[in-house]
Amino acid sequence: MGLISLILFLMAGVGFLTFGFTQSVCGKPPNRFHGGNIGDSFIGKSSVVIHGYDYDFTKFRHPKAGTMFNGDTNPLEDPGWGLGGNDASFMFQNVNQRCLGLITKAPNSTISGNGLNLDWYFPCNIYSQFGSNGANITGYEQATSCHVAPKTRQLFSSTLTPQGQVYYTWDDVHNPDRNLAVFES
Repeated sequence: MGLISLILFLMAGVGFLTFGFTQSVCGKPPNRFHGGNIGDSFIGKSSVVIHGYDYDFTKFRHPKAGTMFNGDTNPLEDPGWGLGGNDASFMFQNVNQRCLGLITKAPNSTISGNGLNLDWYFPCNIYSQFGSNGANITGYEQATSCHVAPKTRQLFSSTLTPQGQVYYTWDDVHNPDRNLAVFES
């Protein structure tokens, strides 16, 4: 009887280590979406990619800002923006961190900032998540689309919750029809 109890106890331990340990320690893995694809398990036209995460913008209402946004406007509904299914990371650039002093503004540039601390590095434009379009450098020195104020970033973080991570495969990077690069920070 004692031997059977010991065997059952050991079996339960092995069963927990095999199936239960990973679930209890690691939890549920995050949703992942293959960048550059449209479909139920990919990034759709109601989603926007920002800093490697997919956000659902269907119910988003942009806070009042200038004449373009009245507080009830959804940027997805404006075809001029082309936001749906694309990447808006350059509108929320993380600057003055590891590149402080390495990236500087050109003489006579009107990019705002203080000394080496710049408010943005790249044009604050939306770009295709397919990586097939060239760089959009229009409005480079205009802060219109740049979300640089701490209040703006805090509002973004508190309003939108990521649906999951966006990933690209090596085949995507090697595809000559796409304009993708790999950067390790």
